[in-house]
Amino acid sequence: MVEKQFVVLSDFDRTLAPEEEGFVIPADVVKEINKYSEDNLFFVVTGRERKNVRGVKRKSVFELSNGLRPTGWILENGSIILWKGKEIIMVSDKWVKDMEEVSRRFDEAGIEHALGETIIFADNTLDRREELEGIVEEVSQGRGKVEWNTDDAMVMASDIDKGRGIRELMRVIDFHGIRVGVGDAQNDVTLFQNVDVKVAVGNALPEIKEMADLVMSKGPGYGVLELLNLIQEGRLLEKANSF
Repeated sequence: MVEKQFVVLSDFDRTLAPEEEGFVIPADVVKEINKYSEDNLFFVVTGRERKNVRGVKRKSVFELSNGLRPTGWILENGSIILWKGKEIIMVSDKWVKDMEEVSRRFDEAGIEHALGETIIFADNTLDRREELEGIVEEVSQGRGKVEWNTDDAMVMASDIDKGRGIRELMRVIDFHGIRVGVGDAQNDVTLFQNVDVKVAVGNALPEIKEMADLVMSKGPGYGVLELLNLIQEGRLLEKANSF
């Protein structure tokens, strides 16, 4: 059993990494999180991929993380867990075959996309939402779904989300302390549903701030550091309960 009071579970895009900086985490933020992670539990929970398999070239989370060394990672919206050299992939071979057919149909329709290992990314496609979701439903027959994060679509197995990734991680590391989740947008809802303390960074969408137990005053990266300071000073639960 992991004997720590808190585990921090942080989204990546617009929570750790600012969009205006190309989703690269600022070096001073990386330094502070790496220091925190030496003695505390800090996991990144992101829709981003470990590697680009095919299609439109997207930078992987490791190319953008600027040397970040968290305790571990939950990638591709909950379907891949990396921790202490362990790798857990939570999708079936059938879904991988479905992905290939969805990708072929997207090519035919002229929908630009990129393939990760367990997920398809179709950025800036909100204007083609009906067509895109129709292809996924026709091919997967309910085995797949589309989640939207602002204007970007993520096509994944229907039983996958950040919440499932968190639940599996907690089982694997046998953690029984306080789960602190931090996010900013729609695909962080299941993250929030699977933590004890919900934290929104200052730039979060209004609906995410409404769900949160605590809203940071600062935006991407620095809002997370603000949270870590509260934890280290022993003021997190007091602050959250008074919000």
